[in-house]
Amino acid sequence: MLTGSRDYDVIIVGGRPAGSTLAARLGMVGVRVLLLERAELPSLPGASSPIIYASTMRLLDEIGADEAAYAHNTPKLHFMVNDSPGMKMKLRIPHADGRNYAYAIDRARFDDALFRNAQRFPSVEAWDGFAVTDLLWEDTQVAGIVGHGSDKVKRTLTANVVIGADGRFSTVARKVNAQTRDEVTAHPTSLLYAYWRGARQTDEPCAMAYGENNGYGLLIMDSADDTVCVCVEGRAGILESEGDAEGRYLDLLRRTKPVWERLEGGTMVTSVRGMRKVGNLYREPGGQGWALVGDAYHQKDPIDGQGIYDAVYTAKLLAQAILRVRAGELSWEKALAWYDASARAETYPMYQSTLERVRGTLYSDTPEWLIRLGTLTFGRWILEDALVQERMGLMLVRKVAPNDVITLPVTIGALLRGPLRDLSKRLGAEIERIPSR
Repeated sequence: MLTGSRDYDVIIVGGRPAGSTLAARLGMVGVRVLLLERAELPSLPGASSPIIYASTMRLLDEIGADEAAYAHNTPKLHFMVNDSPGMKMKLRIPHADGRNYAYAIDRARFDDALFRNAQRFPSVEAWDGFAVTDLLWEDTQVAGIVGHGSDKVKRTLTANVVIGADGRFSTVARKVNAQTRDEVTAHPTSLLYAYWRGARQTDEPCAMAYGENNGYGLLIMDSADDTVCVCVEGRAGILESEGDAEGRYLDLLRRTKPVWERLEGGTMVTSVRGMRKVGNLYREPGGQGWALVGDAYHQKDPIDGQGIYDAVYTAKLLAQAILRVRAGELSWEKALAWYDASARAETYPMYQSTLERVRGTLYSDTPEWLIRLGTLTFGRWILEDALVQERMGLMLVRKVAPNDVITLPVTIGALLRGPLRDLSKRLGAEIERIPSR
């Protein structure tokens, strides 16, 4: 493996965050890489996870990606706000890895910046507008790719390793018949999103979530160039009703009064994009002459905004595996096993947490009377607790494991503090109503 007998050491199919950051890591040490992207960049991906936290930006720092480029003219978000019935919460983004903010980046700009960053390295070639249609085989080993550019002229290119970084519907994964693992289909969700300009501004840039307890939720995030990214996610049956995607999207926005009031004076400046029945699964990590990374390897619901982190983190691990083979430390088979085990150790706890959050929020029908009593519920006492919110923020930036966020001692403390906090609020309200003399 990684000999000089092929056109390239590595061909990466897919030039979005996973593929571009993998190419950069390999290019930093002189591996001969061809990075291929089907779309002509810059362009929005079909399904978008626009949130990135300090944990992701730290990984981008390692490959020299320029924050000023990928987050150009994008406001820093210091808060996540939940404005759901019976639940008002303002979560501060904690300080981690030298940053105390997140971005709701413009994915077209972000993906293009990472693609161009990979091109800085002399051993990396990067072509956009090139579609991979098939794989080359030597007996049972993948030996390259078949594809074409905009001229539709068929080309064959050889490599020691072909990497599928081509997303949820990976051509590479399909062509090698990569087996699915740990797939969960019990609570299917779909999402729709678009960028808007001219929406009413909030007091400060933030990501604001609205839940209606009816199987879907909305998220408005201040993004680049004075736009907001507006996402709707919910049960697949709700978002996939009859009618076109844009019509359904706008209908759901209109039904959520505070969202529509904020958008009424604005203009939708992109088409409505998204995904039906978001996958929740792992695939086998690789085989003879091939490997998978990013969404091609592991995918989950975007409700917690961890997709880009997973993509660039698994890219880092796969780069390390390839370099260990190149250095003679591991065989390809052992390197793949190490990559898979390391990736799952980092991603599987969040995977379980995400699945539970989908079930508990989008597939839990809370009675209306219980929502009206929200000011007395245990759930609100827990989620509005300062310590719980701090730990939730640390989870978002990958400093606390999901299963360590709300432990039994933390829960007991929150339940003890909740009634006292409510009493303090009531006393404060009573004092305000007392007329001054």
